[in-house]
Amino acid sequence: MNQLKKLRSLENIILMSEKLLTTFDVSELLDALVDNVSTLLEAEGATLYLLDPFDKCLTSQSIHSDGIKEITVPIDNTSIAGHTAVEKKCIHISDAYGDLGGIHPELKFNRHFDEQSGKKTRNLITHPLLINNELIGVFQVVNKQNGDFDEADQTILKNFSLVAAIAIMNARLMERVMEAQAGAYHVMENASDLVVVQNREGVILQLNRSAIEYLRVKNRKNDVIGSTFIDVFPELSNLESEIRKVIDGQLDRSVATGKPAFVIFTEKNICHQIEKIVLMIRNTGQYCDDNDENS
Repeated sequence: MNQLKKLRSLENIILMSEKLLTTFDVSELLDALVDNVSTLLEAEGATLYLLDPFDKCLTSQSIHSDGIKEITVPIDNTSIAGHTAVEKKCIHISDAYGDLGGIHPELKFNRHFDEQSGKKTRNLITHPLLINNELIGVFQVVNKQNGDFDEADQTILKNFSLVAAIAIMNARLMERVMEAQAGAYHVMENASDLVVVQNREGVILQLNRSAIEYLRVKNRKNDVIGSTFIDVFPELSNLESEIRKVIDGQLDRSVATGKPAFVIFTEKNICHQIEKIVLMIRNTGQYCDDNDENS
């Protein structure tokens, strides 16, 4: 029976993983993880704690319990979640109000949160969330709906905790990437240099303010998204060969101090293939004057 239960749960984890691993909104992800782990273990509730590396404690990030908004516990042996973080292993407690001295002499269940929620914790199971044995959080699942948690539940929680840790890491990385991109685009948008973003085929995807103003001064239309770079900036046709070198060489960047001076950045997808090329072209008064003379 336990083997069948594990097999079915593994199938459910695989189905859940497809959505969890592609959810990059951290708050939405944490709520989904708590919902899913409660469903998998047929439990009345669960709490997901995440590590606060600065204060060296665990803070509840998603908790499904009436009357409780946040729980913070130290990473030590005085709380069940804290002890789980210290030992980095699963803990199963059949009687939360019983003597926990057999697990650790300092360990006690904090009844204060039951008093706040108005619900009594009967039994619970915890598991650390680890990436390369580095702690990022702890799952605490309470009150099996029918009976007590068993060995199969421990295996299920272990497997799901791995998926949860990877999903959280992915979401955090994506959040950082998006923040970095937003910062980079803000800088580019307000740069005095011309900034042109194009795809591999040379089709313009974005221009900054300086590039739009440059086209206005040249009496050219600035609604050029979807046009090719060479058609919009024919005087910069010499850059076409430089862009091709970057694409063919799968380079991250290319810099030249000639006339015009330019920097080429690339953005790559998860397969490390170049998807976008960002050109930053020095826009000096002298350069513009020279171009006007050659027009």
